[in-house]
Amino acid sequence: MPRTAEANKLIRDKRAKQILQVALRLFCLEEYEKVPMDRIAKEAHISHGLIYHYFSQKSDILKALIEEAKQKFNAIFEIDEMREKKGYDFFEYLTNFIISTISLGTDYSYYLALILSFKIGSNSRPSFENLDHFKQLEENFVEGQKEGKFAPGNARDYILCYLYLIYAIVYGSILSNGRNIVPPLNVIMNVLKRSD
Repeated sequence: MPRTAEANKLIRDKRAKQILQVALRLFCLEEYEKVPMDRIAKEAHISHGLIYHYFSQKSDILKALIEEAKQKFNAIFEIDEMREKKGYDFFEYLTNFIISTISLGTDYSYYLALILSFKIGSNSRPSFENLDHFKQLEENFVEGQKEGKFAPGNARDYILCYLYLIYAIVYGSILSNGRNIVPPLNVIMNVLKRSD
């Protein structure tokens, strides 16, 4: 008996998700440019030709993954409790949310690593300023400075340092295969605090 259109759609959706999950892992563990389409197909257990029925080129896979990553990252900033936080409390909530999620071993680590890694430009020059919520991070850091809780100085420099630390923690959790190597909240927050 032939499959229904609905059954075919479920199969297509499942395969597309499988391709994306494999590509996400590979793009986070290796350089994007060094991951060929045939390797993604092989690790997704589909033929080399079939992958092109889902994605015509590797950049289409990357675009789909970055869009998913942005949605997950942006969702953090849409949490009602997060919207109410300002200054130090904002960063404490954000940091706690990120490390709690990493500690659970979810795919979130891969998505966060992906979005942060593609915000680091050539020669490791930061381009985190392109993050959708960089301005919100900057405003809350300045608020934390006014509260006297964050170190004085250039907010952008401190935020970049914070984001690099978050990236290192996320990437380390990926490389450690789920071992919980996340430092305590206060250790991360010390990057931003006054050193009185």
